Amino acid sequence: MSAPTTFPPFGPGCACCPPTSWWRPEKAAAACAEGPRREGPRLMNTFTRTKVPFVPLEGNRVGWYICGPTVYDSAHMGHARNYVNFDVLRRVMSDYFRYDVRFIMNVTDIDDKIVMRAHLRRSEAVLAKVRDGEHTELADALRALLASGERDLGEQERLTKALATSVGDPDASEWSIQTAYLELAHKFEAEFMEDMRLMGVAKPDMLTRVSEYTDKIVTYIQQIINRGYAYASNGSVYFDVPSFENAPNHKYAKLNKAALENVELAMDGEGALAADASEKRAENDFVLWKKSKPGEPAWESPWGMGRPGWHIECSAMCSDVLGETVDINGGGIDLNFPHHENQLAQSEAFYDCEQWVNTFVHTGHLHIDGLKMSKSLKNFITIGAALKMYSARQIRFLFLLHQWCDPMDLTPVAARDKETGDERVVGFAQMEQAVAIEKVFVEFFHQVKGVMRLTPGGYSVDQEHTWGEHERALSSAIDVARAGVHAALLDNINTPATVKTLKELVSATNVYLSKTSAADVRPLLVDSAARFVTTTLACLGVAEHSGGIGFGEIGADADDKTGGRASAEEAMAPALDALVKFRDEIRALAKTGADKTAIMRACDALRDEGLPAIGVKLDDRDGGALWKLSSPEELCKELAREAEAKAKKEEETRKKKEEAARKAAEKEAAARVDPREMFKLGEYAGVYAEYDEEGIPTKTKDGEEVAKAQRKKLAKLHGAQKTAHEKYLAKQAADGVADVKL
Repeated sequence: MSAPTTFPPFGPGCACCPPTSWWRPEKAAAACAEGPRREGPRLMNTFTRTKVPFVPLEGNRVGWYICGPTVYDSAHMGHARNYVNFDVLRRVMSDYFRYDVRFIMNVTDIDDKIVMRAHLRRSEAVLAKVRDGEHTELADALRALLASGERDLGEQERLTKALATSVGDPDASEWSIQTAYLELAHKFEAEFMEDMRLMGVAKPDMLTRVSEYTDKIVTYIQQIINRGYAYASNGSVYFDVPSFENAPNHKYAKLNKAALENVELAMDGEGALAADASEKRAENDFVLWKKSKPGEPAWESPWGMGRPGWHIECSAMCSDVLGETVDINGGGIDLNFPHHENQLAQSEAFYDCEQWVNTFVHTGHLHIDGLKMSKSLKNFITIGAALKMYSARQIRFLFLLHQWCDPMDLTPVAARDKETGDERVVGFAQMEQAVAIEKVFVEFFHQVKGVMRLTPGGYSVDQEHTWGEHERALSSAIDVARAGVHAALLDNINTPATVKTLKELVSATNVYLSKTSAADVRPLLVDSAARFVTTTLACLGVAEHSGGIGFGEIGADADDKTGGRASAEEAMAPALDALVKFRDEIRALAKTGADKTAIMRACDALRDEGLPAIGVKLDDRDGGALWKLSSPEELCKELAREAEAKAKKEEETRKKKEEAARKAAEKEAAARVDPREMFKLGEYAGVYAEYDEEGIPTKTKDGEEVAKAQRKKLAKLHGAQKTAHEKYLAKQAADGVADVKL
């Protein structure tokens, strides 16, 4: 007889708490020894151009820095894609993978573009005050300078100030580029942050501005000089690329392998107001501190009055907040080189370390008809303009349907303005899919909420909760969806795959609801599916973390929502107004003895006009209509799209009917012809000279006999015409047309 199985004892071995027998899982000892584990996502790392497992440098903390906007103009859809993508990545890392993310974004508010734009606005404002025929010499000189494209800001400032004094401008003596650049930057920074709010992009944990860091940037540059990786030249300071590259613990061109050869692109990073290249020791060297020329803002430094170069700002600001090591650094792919390459070199020179950033992530370009969207190409659509065409959620869905690190095409759809005759952008071709996907989830949430209303709270003691075949199928679908979403998010935060997986769960839930009567639905199971969809969409930034089911309101869609702060009267007034108006109409119809058609018309008007105006949509269905809540604006847009589609379909139907009527008329006209006369008319006129008793040609006009094969073909045509003509005559006789003989 074999010995009885023994179990290893675990737990305290005292009399009051005896040890518990427990089957230890395989590798449990190692798991207990190493502590809890969690698998992180594999992110596309620009350093390796491969998906690399993400591991925080310190515990669960993630220090993350992204390059923010250069605030000299309105933000466009290219900016929207970039910052929405980073918002999604941040949300997934924080809300799904539960990292403690410290998210830093900078604002570039000292830049050549800002300085030049501030001068241009000032010059244009002064020129606008010039009356015809007055101050022509100064005004013409200023206009000529602006038209020439020369970037002589000192001369532009001199001419503008002289003209301002001549026209009596009150700011003639007070205006200064030292403050004007910041006024312009603040205007567009505020606009950018409002655009981000309207797009549902979460605010950063810290915002850094170059204008608030000039002293620290000077100190940062001095440290790089002290380490032997930078040098002063003619009042400017340049990074010494050869010295850095030759150091044993440093490497230039980590992100862009061709950085040392691509001198032309490297010079683009110097700005439009760059100094003469002869100041540099090597052509790859780049500026850290620019000597300010007349007309440019300036700050004190050991090297003279000047201002920060573009790349140094991010090194100094990021280092100040996150220190010697950074978990994630990111930006648009256009910043890969020279900006991020130089940012890395500067920071690693400052700390004299081998690697400053652990993971570099870059979002893909947004292309308009194949070209990168940019202000310089004048092919951009502002975020504000896009939000007038679509909701923030629809635009975010558009970006979710494309992998964040891949390039994406956007094709504008133009229409001619009825009033002006000008063409304007009215939408984007790719948005059709995004709008359709959003509608799938909207309808799903309405469907689930309609079912859940039958069981308030999702539970009733009088309701059966055991699972049958359909419930187990839905439960399996939920498990598959959870695994699919997890796999997709692990795989470089693959949002297209995530949305696809959620859509499949929506389909499985809809199948379950279609196969199950309302009384037999298991609300807890349906609630589980709907909450998983909601929670995942919230991680992607297209739903609200409200704890409930459904999208909620995000970004611009959340504006002007008074919520719980509104009084009962304010909240119910629109619905009560619609109800009272409908009741009055029905009463009036009843008093006049109206038929059911008029009453149905009033019901349809309530469904199609009254309720959408207050954010309610009714779906007619067997067993009673289902009401759905949405924003009035979105319902109006949806109804407009439906009306447009209906009108288009009706127009197509009308054209088909017209075409069918035309063909029928042509057929009838052809059938009127007596077959004995058919070869004497139309296309046959003048072709034949003699015919038999049936009217079939026997000789051509030249007197030649018609060939046997040709005569056979003509006889066949004659027979078909005879049949059609007889049918025509029969129809005429049946319709009572007089004097018709067969």
